[in-house]
Amino acid sequence: MSPYPTELRVRVVAAVEEGGLSIPEVARLFQVGLTFINKMLKWHRAGEALEPRHGGGPVPLLQEKETTLLRQELKARPDATLEELQQVLAAKCHTTASLSTISRRLQGLNLPREKKSPRQ
Repeated sequence: MSPYPTELRVRVVAAVEEGGLSIPEVARLFQVGLTFINKMLKWHRAGEALEPRHGGGPVPLLQEKETTLLRQELKARPDATLEELQQVLAAKCHTTASLSTISRRLQGLNLPREKKSPRQ
């Protein structure tokens, strides 16, 4: 579900602060929840911006720069191991990523690193 637009947030706060409407009346009028209105009022009264905030969760360690480097490295050396890719990231991007992080990123790019051992 996408966040409510900033315009709606401003109108909700204005309806309570300047319109003289109660919070339940504003909730019915704009079809939003009471908790949402209380949060917007709290932000407004604290002088904070009413824009939607980041949805949460940590920022991924391997950003576009690192992903591009992984693609280039695998294009040049398709048989590179995860350890070798880890060393390349450390040397060129100064990023310390675990083997599992690199593996998950490659899987997200549809570049799984499953190697088959040669049969004898």
